[in-house]
Amino acid sequence: MKTSLFDYALPPDRIAQFPPARRGTTRLLMHDRASGRHAHIKYADIPEFVTKDDVIVLNRTKVVKARVHSVNPRNGKNVEVLFVELHAKTARKEQWKCLLGRAKDVAEGDRLMIGDDEIRIIGRIPNERYFLVETLDGFSLMDRAGETPLPPYIKRPATKDDIVRYNTVFAESPRSVAAPTASLNLTKKMLSEISSKGATIAYIDLAVGLGTFLPVVSENIEDHVMHSEWIQVGEDVVNAVNFAKGRVWAFGTTVVRALESAAVGPQKLATFEGYTNMFIYPGYEFKIVDVVVTNFHMPRSTLIMLVAAFMGTDAVKKTYAEALENGYRFLSYGDSMMAGDFPELSLPIT
Repeated sequence: MKTSLFDYALPPDRIAQFPPARRGTTRLLMHDRASGRHAHIKYADIPEFVTKDDVIVLNRTKVVKARVHSVNPRNGKNVEVLFVELHAKTARKEQWKCLLGRAKDVAEGDRLMIGDDEIRIIGRIPNERYFLVETLDGFSLMDRAGETPLPPYIKRPATKDDIVRYNTVFAESPRSVAAPTASLNLTKKMLSEISSKGATIAYIDLAVGLGTFLPVVSENIEDHVMHSEWIQVGEDVVNAVNFAKGRVWAFGTTVVRALESAAVGPQKLATFEGYTNMFIYPGYEFKIVDVVVTNFHMPRSTLIMLVAAFMGTDAVKKTYAEALENGYRFLSYGDSMMAGDFPELSLPIT
């Protein structure tokens, strides 16, 4: 399958640079897979479509303040450090995978200073773009001196508000360098409305990495090497899904990836903790997920391919075109879409 099938023109002014003034006030384009019909609603309307037998699965990962600015005393150069993943830990030291903003200005053994803190450059990881660095306590350092690692398509500096708005209201597992953006607009009120309908809310963990922003550059999708991300699907999620009488809702591609990675058969999960490199693209047969809530994604990304696997490639093209025609905002801080089978609903044809 050609990667070019998932290319489209995304005007820069349609990429949301800021979150909405209030969570839950964004727009949502609803797609019924059975009929192909669309409806334009509000994100805050989602609880109206949830039934008492449904299971809502969310990713509770928390974005850490992973971008840190340092100085290399050896040459006086400023070096931006992006902490990506904890690689190894002992009683006294931690080793982290990091991206360096000015890699040419560092050498093995350099000690970069962040105020009174320092990190030591161990060296570049072979066959990767990451460096291995050593520090005492990476999370503590990021908390003191870091800033929110906004996506590369947000062309502004991070503010203090971003550490709140680039996280969900239920975030609690500090592991990610990118947000599970499909649920950024969920509010505590919406979650309460969903619970009051009798639906079950369950949580997985997927540590969102930088690979989520990488476009597919190979001519054929099948030649793409998918990045790996750490996931945890616990027993509470397994029980909720395996005994579900209604639909399983996945808020975000991260949740889809986690659930389908933990699937051991149709409508059946097993507990899972570890890394997944599952690449979901058209032709994949879904085992667990019935409804997907997601943002509008970058052209040629693995994320839009996952959505196309769920909706159909032609349906994605039509939905994205309709969103562009109707002024929707795209990507992390933008509007959303929802796809699934809703036979009990009467959607207006658009």
